[in-house]
Amino acid sequence: MILLLVRAPAGAGPDETGLDELLAGMASTRGVAAEFQERREVALLVEPLESRGILYFVPPDRMARFTTEPAFSALVADGGALRFRDTPDGPEMDLSGSPMASAFIENFMAVFSGDRRRLERVYVARLATRGEAWELALSPRGLPLAHFIESVTLRGDAGGMREFEVREVDGDRTLMRFVSVELDRSFDSVELETLFGERRPLAKVR
Repeated sequence: MILLLVRAPAGAGPDETGLDELLAGMASTRGVAAEFQERREVALLVEPLESRGILYFVPPDRMARFTTEPAFSALVADGGALRFRDTPDGPEMDLSGSPMASAFIENFMAVFSGDRRRLERVYVARLATRGEAWELALSPRGLPLAHFIESVTLRGDAGGMREFEVREVDGDRTLMRFVSVELDRSFDSVELETLFGERRPLAKVR
């Protein structure tokens, strides 16, 4: 997940200027690498699902999410392509036609792009600040996101984003916390190929 490169303005309540500043910080980065801890509460399960991993973002439209615990998985978005695999070197599934998977990625891309117009095409955005703490609340404007997503909430402070929470229409909730982040990370050609290069293809999933 991307950490914001700017300080949210002091004060309390909705802040339009602060939203522009936060998004400008996102748009200015060369890339981000962030370790995360994730807790997913599923209505049909008694215990939450917990995982750890690392997320990479390379502007303008590349993101790779690698889960390392309890098991490996990789979700890679590269432009309009979306691929998944559950082993480091195994075959990939093409998820580009999956509405649910695409909605998941759009949550990140709409924010990470730093493009307010793009963000507000799919979300109603409201930023509130209190001292150095801030909260950005996003509500889907319509389909397809509104079919799956009830709300997305980002929370942070002067040091950057600390939490990314997604509440789904069916009652499920995912909370991602960030524990180690490299800001303005540059990636060489070898790293980009390692992160985003295609593996053996598998049938498309729709």
